[in-house]
Amino acid sequence: MNNDLRANLSITLSKAAWLVLFELLATSNAEWSKANPDSYSASAKPLHLTAEHPERVALWWLENAIENLLPELFLSNYPELLEESKRLLASSN
Repeated sequence: MNNDLRANLSITLSKAAWLVLFELLATSNAEWSKANPDSYSASAKPLHLTAEHPERVALWWLENAIENLLPELFLSNYPELLEESKRLLASSN
């Protein structure tokens, strides 16, 4: 297991970006929860976001911040790290 996957990281974005991202995620989660009453089940449908232009800009900024923060995205073993990360998150409930 890669213990780096348990490390906490910080991302700096503008307050405006965080507000837009929070609203997008909260609204999307509320809509998704209506269709997935058993949302903690691994068989629940995937969450799909519908984003307007300002929300897409905030998501692009978040994506860029993540790319700048995580060199693992560019490693040859990234697929394995991603799978291990998914296993860690799935077992954290």
